[in-house]
Amino acid sequence: MMRWTYLYLRSRRLPIALLVSAGALVLTWGGWSLFTDRREIDENLAVLTALLALAPLIPTMAGDDDSLESTAALFWPPRRALHLLAFMALVAGGMLASAGTGAWFGPSGVVLRNVAGLTGLIALGVSVAGIRMAWQLPICWTVLQMLFGGLAEPGWREAAFWLFQAGSSRPAAFTGGALFVIGVLAYARRAGPRTAPAEAALGQ
Repeated sequence: MMRWTYLYLRSRRLPIALLVSAGALVLTWGGWSLFTDRREIDENLAVLTALLALAPLIPTMAGDDDSLESTAALFWPPRRALHLLAFMALVAGGMLASAGTGAWFGPSGVVLRNVAGLTGLIALGVSVAGIRMAWQLPICWTVLQMLFGGLAEPGWREAAFWLFQAGSSRPAAFTGGALFVIGVLAYARRAGPRTAPAEAALGQ
């Protein structure tokens, strides 16, 4: 089991992805600590940092050759779900760890909701469009919310603009949680369009 885990981590390039993800968090946290006296990181910057920290997850969600995984005698759905859960937990944990420092990414409820929801969007993008196009869904949704999220009023608009709602917003929490659950289930069952062997060879 340990050997399989080691090979899996290497084949998916997870060590590099985790380093890049941690770098995005440290860069924002360090820059905010150095250049402002405010403790809470700007809301827009916190959301953008969460997205940047999750972005390295996308290339790790599919192997170089789908035919190898499809012939392996492994039950992939729980492994894919665990892959997402672990990466999300590490990003959320890194952001929450800032609470004890001079700069923090916001209330724990907001951080968990946003990281979970964005993870779900990434998983949906991968399951529908594959890893090459998966970035479009989370980025477009985030940009739209950054532009119009401040105009949201109580009610259904809180669900539509969930990234920028207060931690007490139930519609926003429901949307973030629902996106996460749907994304994990979709990715666990279908890890995106299959990559042709020729494309896999070019990628290597």
